[in-house]
Amino acid sequence: MPGASVLEVARRHRVCTSLVYRWRRTLLRDGVASEALPLPGPAFIPVEVAGAPMVPHSEPLGPGVVEVVGPAGQRIRLAPPIDARVLKTVLAGFA
Repeated sequence: MPGASVLEVARRHRVCTSLVYRWRRTLLRDGVASEALPLPGPAFIPVEVAGAPMVPHSEPLGPGVVEVVGPAGQRIRLAPPIDARVLKTVLAGFA
C-alpha cells in the first residue's frame, strides 16, 4: 500500500525486512505494481487407506505376559504383575 512502512509490514507478517524488500522488488516492474497472480483454490486429493496385513508374531511371550489382540489386529502386551483393573480397562477398550 502506498505510504506503508517496510518495518511495519515485516512486523505484521513476522518476517525480516529484507524479505519484504524482495517481495516488493518482485512485484514492482518499472515503478508499476504488477497484478497479483491468482492463488489456486483448496482442493481435495483422493486417498485410499489400505489395511496392513496382519502378521502373526512368532516371538514367544515371556512367562505371565498377556497379549490382547483387537478386532482390527491391534496388539497390546501386558507384563506381570498385571493389575486386574488395568486388564479390565484394556479389554473394555476392545469391546
